[in-house]
Amino acid sequence: MPPRAAVGHRQRSWSWSSPGHDVVASIPAGTASLMGTYSGSRVTPMANRGKSADTHFITPGISLACIAVTGAGLLKAATSWELSAFKLILVIALGSTYAFLLTWGLHRIEQRGTRAHFYALLTVALAVGAAAVLLSQGMAFLLLMPIISIAVLFLSAGGIALVIATCTAVTIGGAALRGLSAEEMIRDVAIWIASLVFVVVVSRIVLSQQRARTKVEDLARELREANEQLRAQAASIEELAKTKERNRIARDIHDGLGHYLTVVHVQLEAARMLLARDPRAARESLLKAQMLTRDGLAEVRRSVAVLRDAGPQRQLVAAIEKLAEECSADGIDTALRLSGTPRPLPEPVETTLYRAAQEALTNVRRHARASRLSIELAFATDDVIRLCVRDDGVGADGVAHGFGLVGLRERAESVGGRIAVRSARGQGFTLEVELPG
Repeated sequence: MPPRAAVGHRQRSWSWSSPGHDVVASIPAGTASLMGTYSGSRVTPMANRGKSADTHFITPGISLACIAVTGAGLLKAATSWELSAFKLILVIALGSTYAFLLTWGLHRIEQRGTRAHFYALLTVALAVGAAAVLLSQGMAFLLLMPIISIAVLFLSAGGIALVIATCTAVTIGGAALRGLSAEEMIRDVAIWIASLVFVVVVSRIVLSQQRARTKVEDLARELREANEQLRAQAASIEELAKTKERNRIARDIHDGLGHYLTVVHVQLEAARMLLARDPRAARESLLKAQMLTRDGLAEVRRSVAVLRDAGPQRQLVAAIEKLAEECSADGIDTALRLSGTPRPLPEPVETTLYRAAQEALTNVRRHARASRLSIELAFATDDVIRLCVRDDGVGADGVAHGFGLVGLRERAESVGGRIAVRSARGQGFTLEVELPG
C-alpha cells in the first residue's frame, strides 16, 4: 500500500510492507518504541515481519471474530444479573464502541492512517475496553481478547507484554470489585490465563501462516524474475553463438577460398604475361589455375561438410606438404621439416594448424617477395604441437594485424593455444603457432 499524507502533523502514512512489516513514519533515527526500533525512515515491528506491501490483517473474518468475542463478553456480563440496568447499558455501549474501534477503525488506519493514529486508536480502544471490564466487575473480561490478538499481530514483544499486563490487571481488578473469595479469584484467574494462552497461540499461528504465505509469494515472484533473466540470457547466448558462427564462417572463407583465389590469380597473371613469348609456359600456368580451381571447389565443399558435421578429417601433414609444393611451383625454395612422431589431433586443432600454414604461405606469395621459405611442424612429447613458418622476404617494421591474422589468433585461442608474429624490415617474416595436442 503506497504511503499517503495524513492530516494534522502531515506524517507519512504507514503500511505493513515487506520484508519486515516496516511502518513508515517521520521520526528521528534510532527512536525505540513499542512497535520496534526505528531506523532511518522506517520502523520494523517484531510481529510484522514477512508481509507483502499490500497485506492487511483486519480482514472481514478477523473483524467478525472480534465482534463475536466482544459479544460473548457482553453476554456473560448481561446474564450474570449482578449489574443494574444503567451499568449494563453503559457496558454494552462501551463494548460496542470498543468493537467498532478494533474493526472498522483499525481497518481504516491500516489502509491509510499513520503510526500516530494507530497508537491513538490502540490506546483509546484499550481504555474503553478496560472501562467496560471494570464497570462489569470483571465479568466481561472476554472482550479484552481481541486487543491482545491485535497486539500479537502488530506489536513488538515489549508492546505485547505491556498490553497483556494491562489487561490482566484490569481483569483481576474487576474481579476484586465483586469481593470474590480466594477460591473464586483463583478460578477466575485460571480462566483468564487459559483464555489468554489460547488467544496468543492462535494469533501466533495466524501470523506464522501469513509469513509462510508471503514467503511463498516472494519466492514465486523471485522465480518469475529469475525465469525472465534466464530467457534474456538465453537470447544473449544464442546471439553470441550466431556471432561466433558467422565469424568462423568468415574465417573459413578468408583462409580457404581466399587462399585459392590468390594462387589462381597469380597463375592467371603469369599466363597472361607468358602468353605472347612462351605459350607452353602460359598453358602450364592455366592448367595449374584450373587444378587450383578444382581444389578450391573441394575446399568449399569440405567447409560445407564441416558445417553439417560431416566429411573426413584432413590429413594435416599431407595437406601442409601440398601447400609447400604449391609454393615451390611458384619459384619459392620451400623446405618442410617434421620432428616428432605424427599423431591424431582433434579436428579444431588440425584445422587451426592448416589454416595458419595456409595464411602464412598466402601472405608470402602476396607480399613477401621471398626466395626461400621454411615450414617446421613439431609434434612435441608434452602434448603440444608447434608450427613455425619463416621466409627471407622484405619484412616490415610493423606487422599489420589484418583479418587473416586476427582470425588465426581467434582460432588459436579458441582451442587453448597462442600465436606469435615477428618481422623486421629486410629480415623476413616469422609466424609461430603453439597448440595443445
